[in-house]
Amino acid sequence: MLEETVKNLNYFWEELTKISIILQRPAVQIQILSLFLSILLALVISQWSWTQLKRRFPKLRQIDIRRTKFSWQQFGLGTVRYLLTPILCLVTVSLPLIVIRQWGWPIGYLIAGKKILVIFLFYRLFLLSLYSLFSFKAVTYYRNRLFAPIFFLFVGGRILNWFFNLQQLSQISLIDLFGDPITLEVVFVIVAGLYFLIVITSLLEKMAIQLLSRKLLPETRAQQAFALVFRYITIGIGLIIIVGYVGVNPTALAAITGGLSVGIGFGLKEIISNFVSGIWLLFEGALKIGDIILIEGDWSQVTRLGIRATTVKVLENNFELIIPNQVFFTQKVSTLTGTDPLICSYLRVGTNYNCRVQQVRQLLMQIAQQHPTVLKEPAPQAFFIGFGDSSLDFELKFWLDEPLLHRTVTSELGDLIQQIFDENGIEIPYPQRDLHIRSDGNN
Repeated sequence: MLEETVKNLNYFWEELTKISIILQRPAVQIQILSLFLSILLALVISQWSWTQLKRRFPKLRQIDIRRTKFSWQQFGLGTVRYLLTPILCLVTVSLPLIVIRQWGWPIGYLIAGKKILVIFLFYRLFLLSLYSLFSFKAVTYYRNRLFAPIFFLFVGGRILNWFFNLQQLSQISLIDLFGDPITLEVVFVIVAGLYFLIVITSLLEKMAIQLLSRKLLPETRAQQAFALVFRYITIGIGLIIIVGYVGVNPTALAAITGGLSVGIGFGLKEIISNFVSGIWLLFEGALKIGDIILIEGDWSQVTRLGIRATTVKVLENNFELIIPNQVFFTQKVSTLTGTDPLICSYLRVGTNYNCRVQQVRQLLMQIAQQHPTVLKEPAPQAFFIGFGDSSLDFELKFWLDEPLLHRTVTSELGDLIQQIFDENGIEIPYPQRDLHIRSDGNN
């Protein structure tokens, strides 16, 4: 292992020495400096031009991310913005290329740089075509996470290939694992492969849902179940492809698998249980996003259904809780929106004994029927429920189709009841107590 490390260090030293010798050549220095100054000049001109356009057309540069596509004016401005820089770079690089060629100096680096700029131009054209077809927000998201990393990796590899032999560089061994060397190529493939696997899986998942949701999967529950299953199957297939490309030693794979099986049996039992519970919840449809449930003594709203855990938002204080999925199978959970979103609410009120029961009941039903949020069907009802110590007790029963409005509607009905009772001379009494004073016969 020590000999291998020394060998790798010697290789790096030799390559760095070669690069330093190459960079000391005047022809190479002129080409690199010309390339750098040409690109810098193009960037300055492009930025100045874009500043002038923004001043001339201040409204067109404001993109509404809620729109599916650009307007034709915005697309025209975006075309100038996206293509001006690469076109100016090609023009400014071509000028020193012509001059140096007339002098008879080498122009290999300038030609290679011009080829990269041509690729940059086509990359910008590709992004423009996406912006014309899809929403600004979606294209920007995948541009930053997928297209731009691929482009910069490609360009970085081309530039490194100017000075290094990437084929030899990728075969440098870092460590040995079970007798097999872990090279730079293996590390790069694993890191880049996992990153792009996750991003591409997300893109394919959204595309599949859009294609299937219109006819085959109209329900949200089915879409969520399909999305999670599709995601994990795609990631699993991607991992198999990466492992197959890298060429994992069967002995190492058996050792890792054996260790994982022991870990699953002891330490990962809860994770597997949550995983299975999450799949069962999605396919069973017992929970869905937006449901109001009673969990751990708090009324909460389901905001996200995951394969391992469910995220809920506590309605009282807006806290978020991450609940393991197996909790929904091991504990009793109450829901207000399971099969029927309607909820029944009650409001109790007392009047003095001088009131007529029938009049109070009619006023209560009238108040509930006039409230815009209270449902007309089932119709609200008012009941006389008994004779209290100091009041006639009534109960107003009404229905809502939005559980989150329960407190608001109850408060508004209370205000209306007090106002209507005052207008009709109906009093809401205070508790009354009779005090009897007994005196001793000697006083």
